[in-house]
Amino acid sequence: MKSSGLKVLSYNIQEGGRGRLRAVAELIRAQQADVVALLEANSRAGAWVLARHLKMELAFGKANSDFHVAWLSRHPIVGTTNHRLPILSKTMLEIQVVWQGELLRLFATHLAGGADKIHPSQEAPALLDALRTYAGEPHMLVGDLNSLAPCDPIGPSPLSEEIMRNGVDADPRRAIELVLGAGYVDCFRTLHPAAREPGYTFPAAAPWLRLDYIFASPEMAARLDASGLVVSSKAARASDHFPVWARFR
Repeated sequence: MKSSGLKVLSYNIQEGGRGRLRAVAELIRAQQADVVALLEANSRAGAWVLARHLKMELAFGKANSDFHVAWLSRHPIVGTTNHRLPILSKTMLEIQVVWQGELLRLFATHLAGGADKIHPSQEAPALLDALRTYAGEPHMLVGDLNSLAPCDPIGPSPLSEEIMRNGVDADPRRAIELVLGAGYVDCFRTLHPAAREPGYTFPAAAPWLRLDYIFASPEMAARLDASGLVVSSKAARASDHFPVWARFR
């Protein structure tokens, strides 16, 4: 292992990375992440291709739709649980790895988008109920939450926030408010105040929303060392989302 630190990457690879798996793999490899959450891992075979090319272990979580969730890990995966709750439009996939002699639980999810019949603000309470079991333990919740953080700006776009509220979620900031209210730390925003860096992750071709997050429990957040986005022309060609990452001491 290259160091005792841990780098976590959350990446919506857009419809399983179809036709773009090489570009997705190259981007992940360049980041030297230890664990990678894959959202829209629509193809199990495609996820296996990424795992093989990157020489990482794979955990795959079948969703309530075609938009599955997966984890890649350089650390041995010692346990997995697919929290395929009925209320979720997709699923929440948990893996357990051992890091620095401790069991670390990592949860990845992809909350509802505009085409789904449910909204992130309705899904978030169920996620938090499932996570409450692990209060006091180091763990993380990451993924594409299709929601806005309370103080995040939105950039120039064809949609105003009012239209977004009407068409996507009655309250597009509520899901993140609930996660923060439960004590989770928004790793990117903690180190990059919104006034200086909006951190837009979507759409990669012309970003104007921050939809992708890495949240750490207080026990894990105490070890937060750095966080950022992977923003480049290569990233824009690989998927319609920019990945977000966080590094822990």
